[in-house]
Amino acid sequence: MEFKKIEQKWQTSWEKEKLFEVNEDSKKKKFYLLEMFPYPSGEGLHMGHALNFVIGDVLARKKIMDGFNVLHPMGYDALGLPAENAAIKAGTHPQDYTNKAIKHYIEQQKALGITYDWTRVVNTADPKYYKWDQWIFLKMFEKNLVYQKESSVNWCPKCNTVLANEQVQNGKCWRHEDTN
Repeated sequence: MEFKKIEQKWQTSWEKEKLFEVNEDSKKKKFYLLEMFPYPSGEGLHMGHALNFVIGDVLARKKIMDGFNVLHPMGYDALGLPAENAAIKAGTHPQDYTNKAIKHYIEQQKALGITYDWTRVVNTADPKYYKWDQWIFLKMFEKNLVYQKESSVNWCPKCNTVLANEQVQNGKCWRHEDTN
């Protein structure tokens, strides 16, 4: 059996039929399913990603079979330290690294046959996305809900960044036990 040909046949069919794209005018009950976005900072997806995606896919397929109009988008958490560190390690610009990684991740995810609506991909590094984060921040600032002050922080010299309290274990960076 030639599994690659079978895989390509069905993926092409699903894409041609727009099987998992949402019809916004549908009279069906609506169901929104959003899984945790992967960080496009590695060589590709791992089994932990696949597990998370399959769990969401099973739920999406169940809801589709139950007659729901299911919106199941995918996105990539492309801002932040994991992507930046991966780009530095690769010796390339973070935006170039991230875009290449996202393209590779999408190829891998499509091969899994997950029920994502690929017309609605979210990239947190896209100005069309993060402009809304900035807008919300400015609204909070206008209402004095945001402030600046000096404060002690957890710092990892190897990660070269501030750490959340949850990333500190026994007074050390959770990634580097030899740091303070």
